[in-house]
Amino acid sequence: MKSWTRLLALPLLAAATVWWLSGCSGGTEKAKEGDSKKAEHKGGDAKKSEHKEGEHKEHKEGEHKDNKEGGHGDKPLTEKDVKMPDSFKAGVARLEELNKTIDHHIEHGELPKVHRVAEEMALVANKMKELAQKDVSEEQRVEAGRLCNEVAGYYRPIDEAADAGKKGETEALHKKMGAAIAKLKAVAK
Repeated sequence: MKSWTRLLALPLLAAATVWWLSGCSGGTEKAKEGDSKKAEHKGGDAKKSEHKEGEHKEHKEGEHKDNKEGGHGDKPLTEKDVKMPDSFKAGVARLEELNKTIDHHIEHGELPKVHRVAEEMALVANKMKELAQKDVSEEQRVEAGRLCNEVAGYYRPIDEAADAGKKGETEALHKKMGAAIAKLKAVAK
């Protein structure tokens, strides 16, 4: 091998080694984080003191784990898990109550707790579309359905913002939810 080829191969080999090692160390950290979370879920508080708000950034549906801070449960909520309204007006009242709970969590820096409340709001809003068929005038049903979809649609974005620890973005989405709920209240009259 010629000397100039060796000179070119050496930096290439060094760069490849650094790239490979950086990938390995990231995986090791994630494995340690996973082990800490498992210990916490088994009753230990090893990770609780180390867990920083907004640290959990990526997740898939059904992958959330319940933590001591009231965040994600081990499985998605269903209608059986939530007190469902029996009328459209009762649904609006429930959405207002849940919206106040999210406001409280944001105000007190409890962003991990936003997930379950937003998930419950989405379930209630989806149920309200069904209730609108009997409780809302025919000319208001389309608007009621659209607003219910809007409220339910904020679940993923507000969950992601809260999980990322983005308080400002979480607040902005919360305000949009509140505006849609206010419009639903006007439809319910």
